[in-house]
Amino acid sequence: MSTANTLAFRKAGFTLVRFKGIPVTLGYTWLLLAAVVVIVYAPIVQRSVPGLSTGAALIVAALFAVTLLVSVFLHELGHALVSLRAGIGVRQINLDALGGFTEMDREAPRPGTAAAIALAGPAVSAVLGGIGLAGLFVTAPGSLLWQFAFQICVANLLVAVYNLLPGLPLDGGKALQAGIWAATGDRWTGYRVAGWAGRVVAVGTIAGGLWLYASDWFSAFGLLLLIFVAFELWRGATGAIRAARMGPRVKALDAAALARPIVLVPASATLGEALAAANGREIVAVDGKPVGVLDHAAADAVPEDQVAAMPLAGLLRSVGQVPGLKAELKGQALVDVIGKSGAERFFVVDEGRLTGLLYTADVVKALR
Repeated sequence: MSTANTLAFRKAGFTLVRFKGIPVTLGYTWLLLAAVVVIVYAPIVQRSVPGLSTGAALIVAALFAVTLLVSVFLHELGHALVSLRAGIGVRQINLDALGGFTEMDREAPRPGTAAAIALAGPAVSAVLGGIGLAGLFVTAPGSLLWQFAFQICVANLLVAVYNLLPGLPLDGGKALQAGIWAATGDRWTGYRVAGWAGRVVAVGTIAGGLWLYASDWFSAFGLLLLIFVAFELWRGATGAIRAARMGPRVKALDAAALARPIVLVPASATLGEALAAANGREIVAVDGKPVGVLDHAAADAVPEDQVAAMPLAGLLRSVGQVPGLKAELKGQALVDVIGKSGAERFFVVDEGRLTGLLYTADVVKALR
């Protein structure tokens, strides 16, 4: 999902494992979903398998919930592995009641790469669904193994098919966006079209849920869950449409133009001397070469009567914490570099010469 509130909601959880250094986060909402699955599914298992005790049915239902979690993880792992193969880092894999999402450190540089990453997840789900389908033919109908095979088959094939619907933020919507990007040369047009398509999918999801409920195919809980999914789809689609409107602003981004001017002062100077020399510019301390950047929060905390004598050296952010970027970076390339680094500020370098400081906050402000 694209809005900050949605991401904050979906990231509420804990790190379950790490795979290739990538944290896999389990959302607290999944624990609630697992409890509901156990409560709802256990009686069904007990009715389907004669002679099964209540305790055994609860264990089977719990195992099914875990199987669903593993299926979602493998789906997201498909996205992550293709992303890594394309040279795009993966920050985190998140699993929750709505399924999961893979957080990459930047967007794909080409539409073909974007489509490959998007379609990898449904491909994994389709393979898992096929394995479940094969299991139906080699297990005795009505047995526990048959029940597991059936659920693996249905759950994964439904995930694969639904995710391929052509609307953002679904995987099919990402593939649609990539296709429009390839056809028009404009990624933002793809976001706009796929975002509106995502809104159509959200409305269709609610309509389908109401029809299934009216036909007694769905319980009230199932309808409520589907409405919640549709709501999140609408929010994600709306975020994509808003992102499309930022296209011209992204294209106008210019590292050299957004960089704040700097002044070089000796690292042995006092804060008072540095501020006097700065005249509103960013302060970079040097000792033959740059050694640090003035930390504004630390400087603001210095009592006014101590500013003149306060050594500058104790108020610096080490240059090791300030990566550099080229002054000629513009548009999406600049956004990608900032996103991949995650740093708060950057040295702007023009032909080997330090020319300014670029703050991520200034880039975000320009986009807004």
